[in-house]
Amino acid sequence: MLPPEVDARVAAIAADRESGASELAMRALEAFEAFATVGPAPAELQELAGTLAAAQPSMAAVRNVAHLCAQLLGEGHEPTLTFQELRRELAGAADKIARNALKVIVGKSIAITLSRSASVIAVLQILHLRGRLSAVTVLESRPRFEGRRTAQELAAAGIPVKLVTDANGPRLVGTSDLVLAGADSVLRDGGLVNKVGTYGLALAAKAAGKPFYAACEVMKLDATHASDSFPPPAGRPPDELDPPPNVVAENVYFELTPADLVTSYITDKGVYEPRRIAQLVTL
Repeated sequence: MLPPEVDARVAAIAADRESGASELAMRALEAFEAFATVGPAPAELQELAGTLAAAQPSMAAVRNVAHLCAQLLGEGHEPTLTFQELRRELAGAADKIARNALKVIVGKSIAITLSRSASVIAVLQILHLRGRLSAVTVLESRPRFEGRRTAQELAAAGIPVKLVTDANGPRLVGTSDLVLAGADSVLRDGGLVNKVGTYGLALAAKAAGKPFYAACEVMKLDATHASDSFPPPAGRPPDELDPPPNVVAENVYFELTPADLVTSYITDKGVYEPRRIAQLVTL
């Protein structure tokens, strides 16, 4: 039985429909910090890890951070130093991803993206600062409209940005130079789990001969699942779609984009083609 404060943190993570995987991974770390103050036993640490993993099953970073915390604390590592190191790793990842993006995104580009990803925003900001970004098109990302928040942050950084409906995204890939998406999970065969709409952009990029990059931390690699074993993402509240009476609404936030549609993953450890992911998850 988890303490009420910790249980509340887990419930808040499970109920969150707007934060990205990186943000929720940090909050999973904070849940462990709160739990560590009561001196939990190894079995209790594993219970919290399992509960956090189930709270956001499509986000490998939440699961990985939770199980890593449980493992390190269960092995007797000093909690304060453990949390400091993990926090440093999580907080510094976006900057490393952005710097690695400079190695593959050359020239001055028009980019198209969707939803909200701290890694994507960091990449676009450094491209802008280096004079390598002409403009960004952002899909609004229904039903929670995270893309609007992304557009607002990019505009505040002085980046020319255009907000469009999700259905317009694939059509506009042809007038862009690249597609840049975040990742909620990267499967061991290189498949990408991300916000609905990603697959359509990837298909359009393939058809137009444009690169499709996914920016994410290595912490988001899912060593457990491949594309053929990844469980279907859970449905979300149908009323978010505001369906008419007697109409069944299917509301799903995440979808799988096959590995062969991803040009490369830009991570905090380097840039990797999808075929290299299987090697990374064994390290």
